Amino acid sequence: MTRIALVTRARAPYHKALQEAFAESLGSGGSLRLFYPRNSFCPFDENETLPVGPNISTAWIDSTKLEGGVMTMLARYRTEAIGTQLPSRALWNALRDYRPDFVWVHEYSPYTLTGILFAKANRRPVVVSSDVGIANRDSFPWIVRLWHRLWSHLADGVIACTPAARQPLCATPTPFVEAYHAADSRVFVPAANGESREGITNFVFVGRMIPVKGIDLLLAAAARLKTSGRADWNLKLVGPDADGYGAGLIENFGLQKEVRITGFKDGEALRHEFGGGDAFVIATRQDTYAAVVHEAACLGLPLIVSQHAGAADALVREGVNGFKIDPADAVSFAARMAVMCDKQARAPMSRESRRTGEEFSAHRRGPAVWEWMRMNFAV
Repeated sequence: MTRIALVTRARAPYHKALQEAFAESLGSGGSLRLFYPRNSFCPFDENETLPVGPNISTAWIDSTKLEGGVMTMLARYRTEAIGTQLPSRALWNALRDYRPDFVWVHEYSPYTLTGILFAKANRRPVVVSSDVGIANRDSFPWIVRLWHRLWSHLADGVIACTPAARQPLCATPTPFVEAYHAADSRVFVPAANGESREGITNFVFVGRMIPVKGIDLLLAAAARLKTSGRADWNLKLVGPDADGYGAGLIENFGLQKEVRITGFKDGEALRHEFGGGDAFVIATRQDTYAAVVHEAACLGLPLIVSQHAGAADALVREGVNGFKIDPADAVSFAARMAVMCDKQARAPMSRESRRTGEEFSAHRRGPAVWEWMRMNFAV
């Protein structure tokens, strides 16, 4: 039996779909065990994030959690809330007892470093799934770049969670396979639009109402679209607006009739709000990937995606399923929105978006990751 160990502190719905598909591709002759730190932070319910399957098991590992202090200052992250899991002897012992044939770690965190060192000490192949690479290194603090540059030399291969991660910071040529932060196209399925009015295009954004998401840039483009004389559209902002930032911008731009905020949605309610759109738009100033873009593609929505989102390079095919835009260029941004107001122009883009969503779906990438491991590392 082939034993695969996955050492990670990350839990998210898109991880679950990929991991379940990966484990299923192992068949009865393989097993996948996930090694999570016991007290790690996770904003999602376990049912949404923990993979299940006949050959999947989970080990909860005791690990010291460092909160605040030096790590907060150096990394510029709010680690007082999330914390940094430190290397763990308990993890080493759990890996020893499992006796994996292959080790997969997610990101070069202090916690997962134990998994890398265990693999090297026991002459097991080890691959790292990561968001970070040469192309997006400037998005991360210097200490993160240094840490990745140091430890990426030890990886035998890379599972690229973003297009940038295909080239690790160590700059050493390394086998890689793409497994972007992907939705499951079997769950995100296009549905008949029950909200559309004839001749009205429904733009939809999903995310938090915060400056880094470029809500002000999106609304500036929407205001320009309005002043150009177009009245055949509206915009729905799906997500929390905790401090009223989004609502204030809507008032400042005079878009109270055209734009509404739904508040936070998840699960079926999110898919309903999402599916009520005719085109998806995101104006982020910085997003390592933006998994929501893949969800939109699976739902068959044409895409208008900021060039600062990793998903723009992975999923947007210019003029085919949407557009990649400079969100600070309100004139060009509004012109792309105007294109989407043409139903005939949108229709082929919608079909291509769905096809792209299916191509990169988590349930397809899981088997692709296993095949890559099998071919490159003889597991």
